[in-house]
Amino acid sequence: MEKRVVITGIGVVSALGRNAREFWETLVRGESGIGPIRQVDVTNLKFKNGAEARGWDPGEHFEPKQQDFIDRFAQFAVVAAREAVKDAGVEWTQALREQTAVVTGSCVGGKSTEDDGYQDLYLHKKQRISPLIIMRSMGNAGASHVTIEMGITGPAFTMSTACSSANHAIGQAFRMVRSGDVEMALAGGSEAPFSMGNLKAWEAMRVVAPDTCRPFSVDRLGMMLGEGGAIMVLEPREAALARGAHIYGELVGFGMSSDAHHLTQASTEGPARAMAAALKDAGLKAEQIGYINAHGTAT
Repeated sequence: MEKRVVITGIGVVSALGRNAREFWETLVRGESGIGPIRQVDVTNLKFKNGAEARGWDPGEHFEPKQQDFIDRFAQFAVVAAREAVKDAGVEWTQALREQTAVVTGSCVGGKSTEDDGYQDLYLHKKQRISPLIIMRSMGNAGASHVTIEMGITGPAFTMSTACSSANHAIGQAFRMVRSGDVEMALAGGSEAPFSMGNLKAWEAMRVVAPDTCRPFSVDRLGMMLGEGGAIMVLEPREAALARGAHIYGELVGFGMSSDAHHLTQASTEGPARAMAAALKDAGLKAEQIGYINAHGTAT
């Protein structure tokens, strides 16, 4: 018998705030997180703005030795997971740790770490580079560090499907909890794309706006790059009610599709198929939906 799946914990690190409360308060005030990029020198870039997690200090969250092992994007995942678990009031037991999944999404992984390594190798002509580069830059580093810190020994993996990575992670985690494969899941994603090499690659695509993102506007000029992390705790509704957990909402359906269309230009048929699949999975009709959150890239 399939279980009903609910969200009982949320953690966020973003340009709108360094925790879920700050994020929500800034969001409802209608404030933008987009501003001048500070992490790298953007003098020679055609775009100067991005959505940075301003004021982020890893020293507030990690010991110096830990910082050596964990890239910025994975730091976001760990801190968001900590907040989500605390928010959900999870009380770990060995059995629960064995029956919890960690499913994250990341499109680019540890690009800053890769950039630093390439500079050492090609620019500074160093014959030896850091042995930590592989571990820091791998896309699944966020999920791995979450499991290590929390002692979670259930399934742990990372989805990498461009802008849909975290959505796919949440969907897979939802299905695992619903089917009873696991008793709980931490699901979400994290990114930290502000390294010079990555920014120059985006510049070459000519899809980033010089000022800001205006989805659906006739004068739109492109997308914006942003960084941060968000993790949620998913668990069966019965278990959440039994322990008196606060329930933010229920996940009732999920759908995926591939456009099979173009490398950069999205089709309308692909999202329609995904939404139709989600409605079918949930047993809902389109007229029952009151809100749609669009992937508004403004490209």
